[in-house]
Amino acid sequence: MLLNHVGIINKSEEQAVRFYKDFLGFEITKESIVSKELSEQLFAVLRDIRLLVFERDGIKIEVFISPEYNPPFPGLNHIGFLLDNFSEIIEKATKAGVELIVGKTKEKTVYFIKDLSGNLIEIKQK
Repeated sequence: MLLNHVGIINKSEEQAVRFYKDFLGFEITKESIVSKELSEQLFAVLRDIRLLVFERDGIKIEVFISPEYNPPFPGLNHIGFLLDNFSEIIEKATKAGVELIVGKTKEKTVYFIKDLSGNLIEIKQK
């Protein structure tokens, strides 16, 4: 079995593009609308939903745009990436004002960043 994609929600198309395309370097490979009929059947959402698909290095993220979205709290849901350029992303996050969360124990240090809608993304050196 292979992972096909991850679906997440963002508050705005602008925020999704700024984070996933401009910050992380994903390409937009599809833009569409999930009809009210289909979104009701699949997600129990009673309206059309804007969808952007971002891809990079074989990773596909479907981003559903929902202005009223508030990430779950506490935030346990997350995506994890292995990076070749870990220190570069840390530096870039600091300069771009992207929230960086660091957790430390004696055994390890764990790093997360948040997208502009508050979704957690774990980052690790490859």
